Amino acid sequence: MGVAERRKREREARQELAIDAAMSIYNKDGYHAITMEKIAEKSELSRAALYLYFKSKEEILISAIACHAGYFESILRELYDNRESLKEELLEKLWECFKRFYEKDPITFTAWQYFHQTETISNLPGDLRDIIHGLGAKVVALQHKIVGYGVAEKIFIQCDHRALTEAIWSTFLGIVYVERSKEVLSNKNHMAITMDTAIKVLSRGILNPSQENGGSDVCH
Repeated sequence: MGVAERRKREREARQELAIDAAMSIYNKDGYHAITMEKIAEKSELSRAALYLYFKSKEEILISAIACHAGYFESILRELYDNRESLKEELLEKLWECFKRFYEKDPITFTAWQYFHQTETISNLPGDLRDIIHGLGAKVVALQHKIVGYGVAEKIFIQCDHRALTEAIWSTFLGIVYVERSKEVLSNKNHMAITMDTAIKVLSRGILNPSQENGGSDVCH
């Protein structure tokens, strides 16, 4: 291994230490508890070294979010690329993508949603705000394409595909937030059964019951 390659790996390893430290603090104490000093201490990096890699705690968290968003984009794209062979399972497979995205890293998932809050995102520097918007735009566009295909092929009820996409995604997000809140308040978690129930309810309301007679159902 050459010197340049070794330095690159060392840099990436230290960046990963900083990201892991920041997400650990976020998970335990919340966003406002995170400071560059705490990140440096937890990651066992000097403050000087930390600032070589990141300008702020926001930049660290958004680095984690970008990586997680890349994973989400990849599994959505895989679903879209295989859409013709998955027609009858399209809604189920889309829901499965959402679950995989959440379950891969629940902490980063919630951090991304936190950054979508109006007050939080409005306080970000313009370059970081653009990154968040860009990440969201990519995955939303893919969701629209998947649901749009389902509507066009009359697999789903005949709706504005963008509105239908938001309805599906909002249902998923709502379940995540309710179940996480219940777990914090009462140590109860019914995430799995609620997710299973939700996809059954969505299937009955979103899948087109009139496929055999031309898919005439239209939502108004």
